[in-house]
Amino acid sequence: MKERSDRTAERLRSWLKALGTVGAAVNGGISLDELLNMVSRTASELMGYDFCSVTVPDANNTVLVISGSYGLSEDYIREVNALHPIRLQGMSIPSPSTQAFKLGIPIQIEDTATNPSFVPWAAAAQRQGFSSMIAVPIAAPNGTLGTLNCFTRRRHPFTSEEVSLLTILADQVAIAISTANLRAEQARAIVELTSLNKALEEQYTLQRQVADVHRHLTSLALGGGGIEDVGTALAELLKRPVVVRSDQDTVMCGPENDARSLMDGLKESAARPALPNPSPALSDVELPLPDGSSVPAVSAPVVIRDEVVATIWTTGALSGLTPLERHAMEHAATVMALEFLHARSIAESVWHRSGQILSGILLGSGPSPSVLFDQARRLGHDLAEPHAVIVTRHDRVSESELQSRLTSVLTSRSGGSDPRPFMGAHKDYVIALWPVGSEPLVAARAIADEIRLSLSERGTLQISAVAGPASDPAGYVESFATARGAAELGRLRGISGQTLLLNDLGMAAVFLQGPDTARLRSYCEEVLGPLQRYDAAHGTALIHTLSVLLHCDLDAHKAAAQLSVHTSTILRRRRLIEDTLGREMTNVAALTSIAAALQLEEILAVTGAQGLGQQPDPLP
Repeated sequence: MKERSDRTAERLRSWLKALGTVGAAVNGGISLDELLNMVSRTASELMGYDFCSVTVPDANNTVLVISGSYGLSEDYIREVNALHPIRLQGMSIPSPSTQAFKLGIPIQIEDTATNPSFVPWAAAAQRQGFSSMIAVPIAAPNGTLGTLNCFTRRRHPFTSEEVSLLTILADQVAIAISTANLRAEQARAIVELTSLNKALEEQYTLQRQVADVHRHLTSLALGGGGIEDVGTALAELLKRPVVVRSDQDTVMCGPENDARSLMDGLKESAARPALPNPSPALSDVELPLPDGSSVPAVSAPVVIRDEVVATIWTTGALSGLTPLERHAMEHAATVMALEFLHARSIAESVWHRSGQILSGILLGSGPSPSVLFDQARRLGHDLAEPHAVIVTRHDRVSESELQSRLTSVLTSRSGGSDPRPFMGAHKDYVIALWPVGSEPLVAARAIADEIRLSLSERGTLQISAVAGPASDPAGYVESFATARGAAELGRLRGISGQTLLLNDLGMAAVFLQGPDTARLRSYCEEVLGPLQRYDAAHGTALIHTLSVLLHCDLDAHKAAAQLSVHTSTILRRRRLIEDTLGREMTNVAALTSIAAALQLEEILAVTGAQGLGQQPDPLP
């Protein structure tokens, strides 16, 4: 009796020591796989079994996987886990482990070779060399965590005492697994919190640096630095060249040598079809070079009210920029947007004021000419210097669109010239007073061409006219009237897509500059009056036939084709015209006076009785 009691005490000490070892391992931070291997070895050594294993559900909770073992071969474990998994569902006869897991009670098999529930693993069991097994559930308050499986080589019925001891061990294993899982979750939480804390510190540092950059760029703008200073500061921060490109200008910032390939790429792209619409954020762009290669660049749009007014360019790839550098480009774009908005507001104010000054000079209303000249001088324009007067008709383009288009021409053509050109809108005309100095008036033709092209809408071609030079109020009024008359005369003659100087109009130029319209009208009445009265009385169009005949050099066949009538009809009309006018068109003097009168009729239609900026009456 005493001997049996001693054996029981010794066995209890062994169990307590083993459980203490497992607990110490858990507290020491042992991994779950190592813990399950230790539990398998402990059960085998304490109970004297040949093999032991611990199974736990997979992530999908569909099969039990051997996650810890003692004595079992790698081949056996691989065959069970991979080839014949222990399924929790879908088996007609559940495995012993499945039954123990789902029912929560120990399940034992005395002969694995003959038991129907062990058929899928019978061959593997034979190769491993065990005959009997027991599966004990590892139960926890929130559910079954797995099973503790023990195997013996010889057939062995597991006694109730063994089952009780294994159940106690399984309960301790459940505590150990739960504790290990909790420690693992805590460790993961600590790692995540540490990582999050580090990320927050980095983000705070980045935000502080970004705020410093924004303050620096904003202070430059508020200090009157402008686009170039902001771009230079950005280039210093990026340690890369920066180019700011808008419709009106291209500003290069940073070392010129480093920016050469970028500038070449931007020039080449301007000569090719337009690049895709800029992205609303930073983006990579491959800029083509003249030799067929390309240069990588990063673009950042400068946006005002959903309108891209400029683009910031720098060399390299977007991936090569640090988060701070990316934020710096974005903040620079914001600051530059404010600069462009400020410049636009000033330009709109100047444009509006320029139009008022022009109207005052040309209409002779409002302040005196000397006051208007002083106002123009304060805007940087010396109207006392010789200026070409360029007049271009536009098809009711909006004020903002006019300003945008003409600002581009003004920037590209005038540069830093002094005095500055003076431009504005009056009624349906754009008027440019362009300094010519001592140059001939024809030098303004190229500028007038650019203005005309900038105002030409799709499918329509505008016409410009140049007069002058003028340097005093009366000269500007006279030159404007002359240039406007030339433009309207050209339009009535069907001319488009051209810039006219007065010498392009022949003798009509002399009449355009003639101040005495009453005498001109009297001359027209004297020569053409009888024919005009005949047309009015009989509902004919002999004046029109006469004009066509003169344009066709008196060729009746050409005139007939143009008027879609028979040649004999033209000949009869010619005789009637000559009889009505009392002039033979074979007479050179008579023909000259008739041609001059017809030209005067055209000129009087676009000048003479017309008020400044009014639409001319149609030809009779």
